[in-house]
Amino acid sequence: MRFLLISAILLLLFFTACANEQDATDGQISTLRMAILVDDGNAEQVNAFEDLRLALEEHIGIPVEMLPGVTHLVAIETMRTGGLNLMWGSPFVYLLAQQTMDVERLVVTSSPNAINKALFVTGQEDIQTMEDLEGRSFAFVTAASTSGFLYPMYYLINRHGLSRDDILTPGRLFRDVTFSGGNNASIVGVYHGDFDGAAVGHIQLNNAINAGLIDPDVVRVLGYTPNIPFPGYIASPCMPQELRLQVQEFLVNWSSREYFAARFSGDADVRYVLPDVSEIEFMRSMAEILEIDLADQG
Repeated sequence: MRFLLISAILLLLFFTACANEQDATDGQISTLRMAILVDDGNAEQVNAFEDLRLALEEHIGIPVEMLPGVTHLVAIETMRTGGLNLMWGSPFVYLLAQQTMDVERLVVTSSPNAINKALFVTGQEDIQTMEDLEGRSFAFVTAASTSGFLYPMYYLINRHGLSRDDILTPGRLFRDVTFSGGNNASIVGVYHGDFDGAAVGHIQLNNAINAGLIDPDVVRVLGYTPNIPFPGYIASPCMPQELRLQVQEFLVNWSSREYFAARFSGDADVRYVLPDVSEIEFMRSMAEILEIDLADQG
């Protein structure tokens, strides 16, 4: 832990020093520095990022430096002090960064194979609607799960006009409430009748079906939440607007199937798209109502 802390501090000092290389007279950037996430030992991913870096350099006309292994907290502080231009981050990271600076989500990921939302599911024949879940047993995943707790909890709060404590209180909305510990545990639990209903991720349900864990004719979807925003690239407020638009244009048009397959677990159909403002505003409202600690959600 001490080594990681020292490394983070040294990295922050290095980035901040690099910020001084920028031309303070006209606000131009001589080198674009972006924090990325690379899986340890993943050579295909490293090569894919290098292809992206070279193509981005050619498009914007200045050197691009990619900095792997930077935590979201270090990246936010480094961006705040001017040493980082772009960072990869979840929607929660974006909301956290917005608390101290005027950052912008340039692009987010999108894939026809991975629709990100929370589902309410059941395996009981006598439960056909969301109303039928009332008074029955229900399972969330964990209190930190976005698709298995936060989004479905906020949905239920708005639907029923109840508080979080009300919904978690046995006999108030559900007969009893359980935290299963994992999406698969909730999915299989519903399938075997351990719970009458559960909140799970759409992606995780599809994965369980594809893996043969459940019969899709038994587990039914009763309702679903709004889409959960995917992560993406976040731009520093110090980054010139013209450069922001150039980088955004490049990323939206980047269509290398090899890159996306290496970057996103074999899904070559992922692309970078412009963010949906309404999705992030829903998440912002949810974070306020549920009093989510954004620093713990990175």
